[in-house]
Amino acid sequence: MTDDDFAGLLSSEQERLRRIIRAVVFCGAATGDILQRSNLVAWEKRNTFVHGTNFRKWINTIVRYEILAHRRDKTRRKETVLSEQAEEMLFVTDDGVDEGDETTKALRGCLESLREEDRVLLRNRYSGKNTLRAYAEETGRSEAGIRVSLHRLRKALKACVETKMKNE
Repeated sequence: MTDDDFAGLLSSEQERLRRIIRAVVFCGAATGDILQRSNLVAWEKRNTFVHGTNFRKWINTIVRYEILAHRRDKTRRKETVLSEQAEEMLFVTDDGVDEGDETTKALRGCLESLREEDRVLLRNRYSGKNTLRAYAEETGRSEAGIRVSLHRLRKALKACVETKMKNE
């Protein structure tokens, strides 16, 4: 794979990665820093990526480690961090699976079984159009309450997908 091909793949994932990082760290400045570090690590390790394998899964692994490093640094500075379980849940639907993948089908079924207001919350949170604060103000809910709701939804979706996968 040429450097240009790799740069194209990496470039195509930027907005998706930015949304994931922002959802974990809740800070725009940190989001940019983590994304930039992830891009640098990916570029340095580009020769380890095997062409024809799942690039999305490969880059997600790099981003996960950069988020963990950020989390470790925040913990050392005694800042509030998202739990590891909550961070892991953010990646449960985004490991680079193909649209026809059984896990994706199970997730779609689980999403359809949610109440409409829960689907709207998830869509709004992960579309990247609104910050958590803006959505809280728009709906009249507290940010903490929305975070709790999102955590519960991610946990329920994970359990639902696991159940559907065991039954298939």
